[in-house]
Amino acid sequence: ADRGVSDGDLGKLTGVVLLPWTFKLIWAPLIDTVTIRSMGRRRPWILGAEFMMAGSMLWLLAMGDLTQNLDMLLWMFFIHNCFASLQDVATDALAVDVLPANEQGRVNGMMWGSKLVGKALGAAGMALVIRHYGIAASVWLQFGILMVVMLFPLLLLERPGEKRLPWSKIKHTGEFGDSSSADTEAALSPLSVRSPLKVLADLRQAFSLVTTLALFIYGIAHNIGWGIVEVIHKPLFTRVLGWGDLKVSLVSGTYGAAAELGGAIVGGVLVDRIGRKTVMAVGYGGYGLAAIIFGAFPGLWHEEWFAKGYLIANPGFLAMGSVGFLSMAMRVSWTTAAATVFTIFMTVSNIGHVLGNKLVGPVRERLGLTYEETFYLAGATILIPLLLLLVMNQGQVDERKRSGKKGGDSV
Repeated sequence: ADRGVSDGDLGKLTGVVLLPWTFKLIWAPLIDTVTIRSMGRRRPWILGAEFMMAGSMLWLLAMGDLTQNLDMLLWMFFIHNCFASLQDVATDALAVDVLPANEQGRVNGMMWGSKLVGKALGAAGMALVIRHYGIAASVWLQFGILMVVMLFPLLLLERPGEKRLPWSKIKHTGEFGDSSSADTEAALSPLSVRSPLKVLADLRQAFSLVTTLALFIYGIAHNIGWGIVEVIHKPLFTRVLGWGDLKVSLVSGTYGAAAELGGAIVGGVLVDRIGRKTVMAVGYGGYGLAAIIFGAFPGLWHEEWFAKGYLIANPGFLAMGSVGFLSMAMRVSWTTAAATVFTIFMTVSNIGHVLGNKLVGPVRERLGLTYEETFYLAGATILIPLLLLLVMNQGQVDERKRSGKKGGDSV
């Protein structure tokens, strides 16, 4: 923007950068269908995606002045994020595969928290590097960080008896203990290709359960309210209450970010202690009630403690509920199409979020709802879907697994 790039070109660039994240529903079935089995079910995809991300960064560096060729820059961002979205799906699939049920809550909390830290370092840290050393230096730094990150999937194995690289020898003992049945499978099946029809059969089996179907519906419904609140609180605070962009950003980016980090970590610990459904109810319930309470007391909106308290509490409740939802999605993603099942839960959640964003215009402009009434609507669309928690039963998935009716091999 400082180099004179127009708003229209910036908008086009942003849209193209985000587009590859819609490909996650394409990547997930592919990951469930094809892999280099000797290296593990998910590691080859993670390593391949990160290797291609690194390659796209080197290509960016070879372009010279990035602002002089926006079309090429646009395509490079597009390609880079195609592989970034592939890595995202593959790492989620790995977590679904290898995390014990009693660790999913804590790990999801740490994943959410580390995402916040990474976003902060990426935004603020890289901005400082660009300011003082230029864009090329920031790309080199990110390339170096990615090389370090790649050491984890390169050196660590998913299961005993698998290879670090296709030409490596299988170690029957070592840091992972004695060999397992994976030894023979990895040795005899260096490349595994499943029929897409089997993946579809797995999906049909996975969503034949009341629990998975209820979570699917919940994934869409519960985020509608989030999408509404996300849109309306910005003009309310900046225009009606006169806070201005800077004050809202400072409160959200400091106290709000700390509350979100705390909600994620605490939510993750509580998932493993009191259960996923309880954490979802507390987190999303608190988020919905906060919207209704805020809408019910417009006379206090100009009181800074009340308005600031709402901005701080919101992300904390949301993070707690989201960690519970992610953990539940992992817990009930089953069959050998687990990556696709989990990605579907994530995708419908995003769909609900976008629907909420889109609803603001019709309810505010066409129906003429006031800000107070819109907060009531948002709170209701967050609280009512919580009734679906009553029909979710994680044991139903375990029972189906034990019965062998998985439509494929166990994960």
